[in-house]
Amino acid sequence: MWHIGVDLHRKTVVIAAVHDTGEVRPPIRWENWQTEEIYRTFQSFGEFRAVVEATGTYRWLYKLIRPLGVVLLAHPQHLRAMVQRRSKTDKLDAQLLANLLRINQIPLAYIPPDDYQMLRELTRHRARMARGLATVKTSLRALLARHNVQPLYKYPFGPRGLHWFSKQDFGLIENGARDELLSRFDHFTAEIARADGRMKELQPAYPQAEALTELYGIGLYSALMIIAELGDVERFRRAKQVAAYTGLTARVHQSGDHCYRGHVSKQGSPWLRWILIEAAMKVVKKDVALANFYQRIRKRSSAKIARVATGRKMAEICWKRLLRWQRDHKEGNVA
Repeated sequence: MWHIGVDLHRKTVVIAAVHDTGEVRPPIRWENWQTEEIYRTFQSFGEFRAVVEATGTYRWLYKLIRPLGVVLLAHPQHLRAMVQRRSKTDKLDAQLLANLLRINQIPLAYIPPDDYQMLRELTRHRARMARGLATVKTSLRALLARHNVQPLYKYPFGPRGLHWFSKQDFGLIENGARDELLSRFDHFTAEIARADGRMKELQPAYPQAEALTELYGIGLYSALMIIAELGDVERFRRAKQVAAYTGLTARVHQSGDHCYRGHVSKQGSPWLRWILIEAAMKVVKKDVALANFYQRIRKRSSAKIARVATGRKMAEICWKRLLRWQRDHKEGNVA
């Protein structure tokens, strides 16, 4: 069997291969637009295993070569921790991946199935639009503050408030900035509404969301984002693994009798950390046990640390609920 290392960039891909017998093929470089040549190159190996380092653009290559053989994803941070080199080139990177794959020493990353990946793209797009809308609102408030103008309405971003904004005179330059901000406001609002409508259409495809929406403060959007970022919940064996996956657990440095615990690792999805902490701060308003946990941490530490700790606890709660829902429906124990 051939073991193939792939060094993927935005414009190029370098392919190196080593056989079980020790035979080595020299690295090949292709431009990313040469998909037919890339496909034929992998096809020429016959039976193979390939590894690609996880990047933001790996998905197209994964879909292209997945029908031909086994494709794995390498965890870039863990890979860098394993290897210390004096020289680094694309060809050396591809050859290194191939050699590590041959001896089964690749630190693997999770490859979400297509349905989870599609949901990730949708929920992350919605989150980016919401953040853009929040930035526009802040800029509009700053515009009012620069001119010492008090808004006519308590919430100046409703239909009447936006109409009032459009009629104000802030001067030639600031009026242009105001109009641009209002245009962006309309754009982000329309995109959020479109994403919300798409999520409602997809809701029947993800019935496990009901296990999360039963919690106070978690709506359809939050539930779908948590489901998308966690992926297959059965790949975790313990709740502590879920907490570590989110990056909400502390870094540990232990040597001899000394053990130092630092800040949280932040090694998981930032989108998942964000939505878990946001959801946790709403759930504590109704859940007595979680509220007591939050207050206990806050008294001995700080509000920031308490939020993070509650978000970690929320990750475990969501995983347990999703796992229980999935097992109940597999066994047919649905009430």
